[in-house]
Amino acid sequence: MLKAEARWLSRALQALDVARVSPLLNVGSSTRYFREVQQPYIDRDLFAPWRRKGGHVVHQDLKPDEGVDVVGSLVDPECLARIGALGVRSVCCTSVLEHVEDRAGFARRLSSLVAPGGVLLVTVPRAFPWHPDPIDTMFRPTVDELAALFPDLRRVAGEVVPCGTLGHLVAADLPGALKRLLRPGRGAGAEVVPRAGVGQWLWPWLVRPFEVTCAVFERP
Repeated sequence: MLKAEARWLSRALQALDVARVSPLLNVGSSTRYFREVQQPYIDRDLFAPWRRKGGHVVHQDLKPDEGVDVVGSLVDPECLARIGALGVRSVCCTSVLEHVEDRAGFARRLSSLVAPGGVLLVTVPRAFPWHPDPIDTMFRPTVDELAALFPDLRRVAGEVVPCGTLGHLVAADLPGALKRLLRPGRGAGAEVVPRAGVGQWLWPWLVRPFEVTCAVFERP
């Protein structure tokens, strides 16, 4: 997650009624260390204000670690049952859809977790280098293209948000940036990686701004 992305999501979340939206499921949350130390603005700018407002966040990830409340995949019925038992009403899914091969199927699962009156906050890079985790399909949607994945939800807000340059990303999180941008990947998206050297491939992003497509949807 990038800083401007976190701030956009925070503004959207703060405008919502806690009683209607909470608990909020954070899909692909990573660890507490990642959210509070490695990229501290995630908790500081997004989740801490929500908690102060009285909202509750349930963090889900594939790997067990400190700060992960639900361990498992959204394709696993047992994981979905655990999420359901927690009374989740809304979902936050940031920079995950570009790493999923079955985008439409994953989007349906996200949508199915949104309760009546609840919301889905979702972001996907619009302009960003290839970053496998473990794959990157190079899905870089407009707001309309993102909305098309959730036909049963109503769009509340959507914007392509400028998020700085590669220099800003590296300055904020050097180890994480190098890992995401330079690590060899596999599978979907690998065939579209530029064949030039890494330095030449990343050079344009030193001055070209990153952009993230951010949107909020609700279930009537």
